[in-house]
Amino acid sequence: MTRYTMAASDAGGERLGERVAATAPTLGEAAEFGDSCRTNYVSVCDDRAHLTLYGRDVSGSWSVIAAGVDIETAEEVRLWFDLTQHYRGPSSASTSGRADHPLDHASTLESERMDAARVVLLVVERIQARRLDYPTDGLVADRFEAGWSVYAPVDVDESDPMAFLDMPVGRSVFLVSDAGRVKEISSSIPARQAEEMFTAEEAYVRRRLAGEGFMADLRNEVMRLDSASEGSAGIASFTIDTPAEVIAARASALLGPIAQQLALLGPPGWDRFAAVFSFTVSGEVAQLRFWSGSRSTEARVPEQIAVLVRRQRHLAARMPAGPWWRLLVTVSDSAGTGAQMTTDYDYGDRPFPDDHLLAPEYYREDLAAYPRAHTPAWLSEHTASAAESGPARRTAPRETGATTRRPDVRQPTPPPTRQAPAPRPDVVAPSPRNAPSTSTPPQDPMPSAGPPQPGGVPVLDTTLGWTRLHADPQVITYGRKSITLDQVEWVSYSSIQVAEKRFLFPTFYDNRWDFQVGRYPYYGGPKVAVRFSKGGRRAEQPQEWTFLVNLARQYLEPRLLNELVNQVRRGETVTVGGSVQVSRDGIACAKPRFSLPWASISPASLRNGMIWIHQVGVEKPVLTVPLSHPNAALIPNLFAALTS
Repeated sequence: MTRYTMAASDAGGERLGERVAATAPTLGEAAEFGDSCRTNYVSVCDDRAHLTLYGRDVSGSWSVIAAGVDIETAEEVRLWFDLTQHYRGPSSASTSGRADHPLDHASTLESERMDAARVVLLVVERIQARRLDYPTDGLVADRFEAGWSVYAPVDVDESDPMAFLDMPVGRSVFLVSDAGRVKEISSSIPARQAEEMFTAEEAYVRRRLAGEGFMADLRNEVMRLDSASEGSAGIASFTIDTPAEVIAARASALLGPIAQQLALLGPPGWDRFAAVFSFTVSGEVAQLRFWSGSRSTEARVPEQIAVLVRRQRHLAARMPAGPWWRLLVTVSDSAGTGAQMTTDYDYGDRPFPDDHLLAPEYYREDLAAYPRAHTPAWLSEHTASAAESGPARRTAPRETGATTRRPDVRQPTPPPTRQAPAPRPDVVAPSPRNAPSTSTPPQDPMPSAGPPQPGGVPVLDTTLGWTRLHADPQVITYGRKSITLDQVEWVSYSSIQVAEKRFLFPTFYDNRWDFQVGRYPYYGGPKVAVRFSKGGRRAEQPQEWTFLVNLARQYLEPRLLNELVNQVRRGETVTVGGSVQVSRDGIACAKPRFSLPWASISPASLRNGMIWIHQVGVEKPVLTVPLSHPNAALIPNLFAALTS
């Protein structure tokens, strides 16, 4: 008789409760058990050591996050899920009372640390390769735990208490790991918060395997005792050597959870998908396509899954062949046969397709981080092309210690339009953030909330209650949550005023204004949500909400609209408003079920906070979509662009 052990644990794997059952627990039972133990993770293991891991996301919803894995792989996935859903940095430990988190500290040996000159050179190469409107002279390199923070400083007259008003807002800051990974962020994000999250990401990707941590502690203790005894034991070195087959098994075991996470991104009823990851230490391309019969749909790979893929590649890098250049994953789910997965590591035996090929400097940085005995001739020629113009021009870096950091004055110029030599990854590459709008917004223009800052860049920096709200053309930050506009995949906003008759009030108004931006999946993906509410009399819309809506219309919606139009014209099917499926042939909806060709669809319109979709010659709408649904505001312009 099979027994099932259900265990509740924290992010570090410490058990907080256990229960044994004769039947496999349901999702609801696992969630109830996790809630009773006040934790986010529950694992269920059968007698054959097959383990299913359940997790509660940041919104409170429980789901299966890994199925049919071993204990070590479950630990990998649990830490990854905690990093992307719940981790808030080591600084939160003092306020929450929790113990140290496994990802609070990155383990980088002193000998592995990159020097400031090399770091600045990497950043200069990145700026020049992408043609960013950013200074390359006089860059400052500040050391923090997992690497360096590189930025162009702004000189401020510290004797003038109002000088900060003249500083530009939102300039890029480049975080560089000791492995050469470069991450561009906005200075609008608090420096400590950004560096702590970057440290946690590096700690996860480069953490030791289970067992290696113990051996490393043993090595340190042995060497300490030998040093204390003045070398009487004669121990010259102590090495940790994990067999190659163990490394390969751990890397291979992560492919299953990666495929399971990708499967959640597909449309209902898909029967197969193919994913291609073309990664280096600092550049990434991720492509994902689903098929339902003869129809296919492209999906974006979110940053969270990219972190898991980086971890898998780092493990694969320890195999004799080194890290793969491309990872290909194919899954088919035929009725009656179950899901079948095939994977392939591509080491560059043949040149990569143009849309998978990264810029030369990315491969150079990767070869420096992961030296290998053999590099394909074609790739060597490709990487050499980056060095033909000679080393990037730069001035000597100004280095400051992490413990003596100068005031944080890392602020930018208006957001640049990036240009890349090859198609950039779904994980990374944005379309131009300030592309001009080609159509009018779906509702009446609203007044701007406050004057723009110097340089014409609109900036909102205020507090709602005790929570800070910052928004500019690069990033929106509300409390602990932040998202850059070039990462946003959907936007929604709504204004609701409900009148009620109440005692002592002739008419009581419930006024609510919502604004949300995020990435898919809509439920569970990263997002920033801001709600304004006021009860009593009819209230005017808050200026902060007006600012956010205008910001989205000017700097976000043109890109989203352009991407949707291009997807449909390529033959793909996209979903807007949460339920409206749009293709070359027309539109369709599952509930209420209908399908209409473009010739029979009237222009969509906005009425009372709803998008109305009509069939030609029919007064009653076939569908109304609330503006609060993802990308519902884009429907009128999307329909107009596809029928023009």
